Amino acid sequence: MEKTQEPNEIAAEIKGLVKSLQDLANEVSRLENQITKMSIASLQNASSVVKNFSPVFEQSGFASAAKPKSNVIPFPGSGISVCSSHESEIPRTKQYLSSLSYVAAPGSSLPLEIFDFRPVLQRDGLILLGWDKRFTETGERYTAYWVTSAGTPRFYASKPLLLEEFSSANPDHKSYAAEDGIEFYGQEAPAYIVHVAPDLVMSNPMHRELRTAHIDMLKNLGSKVNFNYKYLLKTDKNRKPDDPDDKAC
Repeated sequence: MEKTQEPNEIAAEIKGLVKSLQDLANEVSRLENQITKMSIASLQNASSVVKNFSPVFEQSGFASAAKPKSNVIPFPGSGISVCSSHESEIPRTKQYLSSLSYVAAPGSSLPLEIFDFRPVLQRDGLILLGWDKRFTETGERYTAYWVTSAGTPRFYASKPLLLEEFSSANPDHKSYAAEDGIEFYGQEAPAYIVHVAPDLVMSNPMHRELRTAHIDMLKNLGSKVNFNYKYLLKTDKNRKPDDPDDKAC
């Protein structure tokens, strides 16, 4: 007869799993930063070759896109309130190159030039997958991505929002674009994308099972979000502002 595990043994195993996931996420983040630095150095060399090879080619837009100017813009200040200020200028050229990506698992650090929206984008019934920034014809826009934290995994995205609106972002439509920010064929890549939970994206066949470990990690970091709430976009949109916040399924 198999021995039944005690609750403290189960808790210890879960704690060990969470620590292993955190260590893995930190290692991935370190590798991502190294790859980003190497990519920028490669772009610098490529830009130099293009300039020497053909001034006409440089004027076509490809050389402009390859110039080693950062695609990431520092946010002013360090508080949660983000409004009105602009990041340093970057050229509004068509993005022929892929976007920069950052891995920022809960508890890990982001580069100083990337504003940390993680504390303000967690929602009841949802796990934040990440967010991206892109340039549109009407200016800079930010999009957040989530997966449901309970029940059937459902993936959602917010509307593309202005910086000053983004901390209040909520799901607007179903989306499976959390991996690269591209929701439909032919869409330009975002300027950058931040992956908060890369292990929970839809392409990972284990994403459903890994939600619990990720939620435990968030709770250990002090999150007060109701992860047991079974979020449905249709139900949420039909709720009136003065409805009691009982969050019934």
